[in-house]
Amino acid sequence: MKKAKFKIHGMHCNSCAILIEERLKNLQGVIQTKISHESGKGVIVYDENAIEETEIQREIESVGEYSVEKIEDTEKEKNVKEDYSRPNLSIPISIIIAGLIIAGAIIINGDGGKKTISTGQIAQNLPVNDTQPLEAPAIAQFDITKNDHIRGDFNALITLVEFSCFECPFSARHNPTLIKILDDYKGKVRLVYKHFPLGFHPNAQKAAEASECADEQGKFWEYHDKLFENFQLGYSIENFKQWAKDLELNSGKFNECLDSGKYAQKVQADFQEGTGKGVNGTPATFINGQLVSGALPYESFKQIIDNLLSQ
Repeated sequence: MKKAKFKIHGMHCNSCAILIEERLKNLQGVIQTKISHESGKGVIVYDENAIEETEIQREIESVGEYSVEKIEDTEKEKNVKEDYSRPNLSIPISIIIAGLIIAGAIIINGDGGKKTISTGQIAQNLPVNDTQPLEAPAIAQFDITKNDHIRGDFNALITLVEFSCFECPFSARHNPTLIKILDDYKGKVRLVYKHFPLGFHPNAQKAAEASECADEQGKFWEYHDKLFENFQLGYSIENFKQWAKDLELNSGKFNECLDSGKYAQKVQADFQEGTGKGVNGTPATFINGQLVSGALPYESFKQIIDNLLSQ
């Protein structure tokens, strides 16, 4: 097994890092991946007999408009031999336990009973105390009313609250997944759209405001779809106004609304709500309050929804 380190230029959000990790995990021969949005770096452990390093680099570049630079180990790192097939038994057991707790596995001394605890891609058979259940992940609470942007049956059992940025390529890529979910779960799932314009996308705020101006004339979702359909054309005030015309909106009313910044505060209120609930990138989807970060595959959402519907 070998380890490769890369600097990924152009990765601007946590969702980008999550999507790259998901793509790499699907490659045969890739054993471990860790992509950090904060540092812009990636570390990949792979089987050199199953995949070449250049293939991994090409896969990262294919996810988005990234350039990938190989990072060489420092002299200190070169002198340290690592065995990824088993833990380093010279590390004190207390540190190993602490590491497992940080990674998401909780070890509680009990009566010797066994349970499987899933921590991402790793499952460990560990003794646990049945009288002390594992703490459930925090569930976000939303007050959804008919004033929200809702697609699907208002009384559906499953609610997807989507914090999205119109200028984020991963939000654009995620939109067909949401449409498929609504088609496949008619009457069972509703989608609630909330704005989360990312600051490094220069037209994201105005795009969100434009959708609110379209909502004034009863065409939020039509304009929402128009924005994502024309994502590759690029955004501008002129384009926002043209797309309103294409949807046969009242141009004078729409243009005045957009130019005045009438809905700037409403858009930012959504952004602040998302930040308060732990959103740090787009898309971010809350499924009945459970946060799912990134443009994950349809199957990932289907598994969660099916599980909720079976309860």
